Amino acid sequence: MKSRAFLPFWVLLWLCWLCASAVAAGLALEAPSRTAKGDAFLARAVSEKPVHTFRFHWQGKSFPVQAVHAEGLWQGLVLLPVDLDAKEGKGRLSVTCVGEERQNPERVGRDIVFFEKKRPVQRLTVDKKYVSPPADQLERIRADREKVRAAMADHLPQRHWSLPFARPVPGGVSSLFGVRRVFNGQPRGTHRGLDLRAAEGVPVTACADGRVVLTDDLYFSGNAVYLHHGEGVFTAYLHLSEISVQKGDMVRQGQMIGRVGATGRVTGPHLHLSLLVQGVSVDPQPFLAPAPGPTEQ
Repeated sequence: MKSRAFLPFWVLLWLCWLCASAVAAGLALEAPSRTAKGDAFLARAVSEKPVHTFRFHWQGKSFPVQAVHAEGLWQGLVLLPVDLDAKEGKGRLSVTCVGEERQNPERVGRDIVFFEKKRPVQRLTVDKKYVSPPADQLERIRADREKVRAAMADHLPQRHWSLPFARPVPGGVSSLFGVRRVFNGQPRGTHRGLDLRAAEGVPVTACADGRVVLTDDLYFSGNAVYLHHGEGVFTAYLHLSEISVQKGDMVRQGQMIGRVGATGRVTGPHLHLSLLVQGVSVDPQPFLAPAPGPTEQ
């Protein structure tokens, strides 16, 4: 499978226009000055000197990205998350690099301010077993969480994604990321995905190239497929009526991985799409190709 090293040139121009830069001794860091809680953002490092690996430091974690030499510069691009429940009002992003000419690697950094989006409340009625699961299902629910956690630990250092992500179904949005959910009159947390309109049986396709890391029937999610697109970027496709790939398969963008269904905790057929970046659920909508036809929402 061919890795996609960089975004198209017009996207990089847009990124440079949107972002502010920090520069020191031939090393530059480009990233937005502000972003919403629950969103992800692109960060780009550029060096005039040879670099083997850029190491981005964000929210107490370190993310290595292999440098690519292009147009006379060494470059690295990474997608990083801001947790929907972030308590701080800003975060500090920095980057260092490793290379033959860098015995004492420079570090450049900048602050990124977080802001809140308005999050509406959504009231739904579902089978009561999905609001108060019976005792004999609690162990299954716990095991499901462990399966997802293990899938998220998959290691795929090469980047196989590029932006925008392809839409997995043609339909528009029926439920936004981050809405506060009330099931059968009882508050049940926040929606950590994007619901897309689609009829039962509509083919679901991969948003980007990647590796299948989980396929299973999960209590709340129903039939689910999780894909790893490299460098800690995952997508998940939930509530499927059928699954057409197996764990370990390498898939291409646009390849069918299942069909829309109404399995798990749902009110009817649709596709729930999750985007997980470095272990954090973020809003997929800013990164999806536009829906065909009228504006989605």
